[in-house]
Amino acid sequence: MRRLFRSYGFSMLLLGSIIGGLLLGSTAPEFALSIRPLGEFFLNLIFMMIVPLVFFTLASSVVSSLSGPKLGRVYGWTFIVFFGTGLIASILALGVMLVFAPSPGEGLELSLPTMEEPPPLLEQVVKTFTVPDFVDMLSRKALLPLIVFSIAVGAATRASGEGGKAFAQFLQSGAQVFVQVIRYVMFVAPVGLFAYFAATVVDTGEHLATAYLSVFVIYYVFAAGYYLLAFSGYAFLAGGKGALGSFWSQMAKPSLTALGTCSSMATMPVNLEAAPKMGVPSTLSAVVIPMGAALHKDGSVIGGVLKILFALSLFGQELSAPTLLAVVLVAVLVGVVMGAIPSGGMIGELLILSVFGFPPEALPLLAIISVIIDPAATVLNAAGDNAAAMLVARLSEGKDWRS
Repeated sequence: MRRLFRSYGFSMLLLGSIIGGLLLGSTAPEFALSIRPLGEFFLNLIFMMIVPLVFFTLASSVVSSLSGPKLGRVYGWTFIVFFGTGLIASILALGVMLVFAPSPGEGLELSLPTMEEPPPLLEQVVKTFTVPDFVDMLSRKALLPLIVFSIAVGAATRASGEGGKAFAQFLQSGAQVFVQVIRYVMFVAPVGLFAYFAATVVDTGEHLATAYLSVFVIYYVFAAGYYLLAFSGYAFLAGGKGALGSFWSQMAKPSLTALGTCSSMATMPVNLEAAPKMGVPSTLSAVVIPMGAALHKDGSVIGGVLKILFALSLFGQELSAPTLLAVVLVAVLVGVVMGAIPSGGMIGELLILSVFGFPPEALPLLAIISVIIDPAATVLNAAGDNAAAMLVARLSEGKDWRS
């Protein structure tokens, strides 16, 4: 029980705050509206910290990830597998949700700003990845240009060798400081979410709870199917029936650990133990598994698709072909961002707001989806690392990769 509370205690507290806010909004709407500023206070604290947090944590992450032995071929295949499986997860999730739940946020009526019509595709791409001036990048509205800039700074720092050593230490120190600041801010989250949802339920009525119930059902049903079918497919592609049997014979412990700890990082030691028993060379799994714990998150990618569709339906946006393409690619990017940056779940949701132009008031509505799907998403994130290790072994070592 103590371990369960340690793993899910804060999530349970957030859910309790939301439920309390929903009850308050239903029973005392005038009071609920009066405490709305407390919710806005929490959002403002988050927005204040976003730019320095993203810059320092992502740049320092790139500096660290580029160090170590030169395993170019393994690294190359690893990134290809991570991107490929993430892309497959995104496309499959989008296809299933377009059939069964294309508009998970439909029916909610919020008093939010009206969204402007999106510009032409090429203009949108330019605005998404660049800004006309450096100061314009220092805003949560320009999150993707900030990410590109942070990655470039991290890569340039590493490439500078001894000359960039002092700056690398500055980046790593700054990352630690702002991660701690975010932890302080999250102490306010229960109160902020309580106030926000108390006021929101006055605007939306019972439709809010119904929308989240549909999100819960569609995600967990799809996650179960993806866990059984997609990972089986990856293992079979890597080594046929033998690899398939080895994969599932060792997956119980990593899956239960992920479910119990709700942490990909906490599951990493168990995955490192399981992967060699599946036949993956230990020298290879020692590279792929830690990288996967940070960057390979199929469960988060699927959650990203769901969040984007939720927001698009919430604001009545048309599901055109360019929009659907953006959904797939942004969901993959969200999966990477959530792993590469501490407190990345919130950053991933802000990335969605930035790319699609959703108003900041939608952030808590998307953030709670992360809480709802977190256990199943963690299982997919962690279990997928072993499947990825098998694929990387097949691609880098050949068909006789099983040790």
